[in-house]
Amino acid sequence: MGCSSVRDEMTFFPDKEYEISKEDIPEHIYEKGIKTSDNETIQAFYFAHSDGLVRPLIIYFHGNGGNLYGRFGYANRLYEMNQNVLLVSYRGYAKSSGKPNEEGIYLDGEAALNYAKDSLGYAEEDIVIFGRSLGTTVAINTAQNRNFKGVVLVTPLTSGKEMAEAMGMESLSFIAGDSYNSIGKINNLKSPILIIHGTVDETIPFEMGKQLFDTYTEKKEMIIIEGGGHNNLQDVAPEQFWGGVKGFVK
Repeated sequence: MGCSSVRDEMTFFPDKEYEISKEDIPEHIYEKGIKTSDNETIQAFYFAHSDGLVRPLIIYFHGNGGNLYGRFGYANRLYEMNQNVLLVSYRGYAKSSGKPNEEGIYLDGEAALNYAKDSLGYAEEDIVIFGRSLGTTVAINTAQNRNFKGVVLVTPLTSGKEMAEAMGMESLSFIAGDSYNSIGKINNLKSPILIIHGTVDETIPFEMGKQLFDTYTEKKEMIIIEGGGHNNLQDVAPEQFWGGVKGFVK
């Protein structure tokens, strides 16, 4: 097994079983199939207000475990902020075809953006890119050299190599190579960014979010959640978390 295969096995934990039955999905949520440039089909859900008013769009890229059905609650909170939301899967997750790898999930991000622009009719300046955990790497890669309304990065990582070292796997950091190099890409962004990170994140150290924030030279905000871990930021400080997001995307 090559380094890339080992890296993928250590990175992606897709769930292809869990789903919400169609009769339990609210009427404002529409299932979509998005074609990628390498001919995979990515599952997505479009949370859309039906009153005809023009609204921004949030494209949501989730983390490395589970699937997009488990993020319906997050997407609906964003929808309730008077936003439309495109909740995006990755190849190999839920009902999406293919097998996940770094290059592939970046193609998935590009496909989602192209779908938002070409099929849903959004301009880049009316789109917010939202990434959480591993999804921040897709968000950053997708946002390079584009003028979005904003980019939200929740518990972002700096690079695959630094993640391996943070996990106490220094001896295997060569497997990471130059993967998920968000710190190397961050200043290719042109959009305002919001970074949210908890101080006791047990998965992606707080210092990584702070390093990305300090490195970025354009307009930026950071919300530091004291005592927040990796998956519980919205529970530890719901007003700070959701209020911060709402203030940024409005």
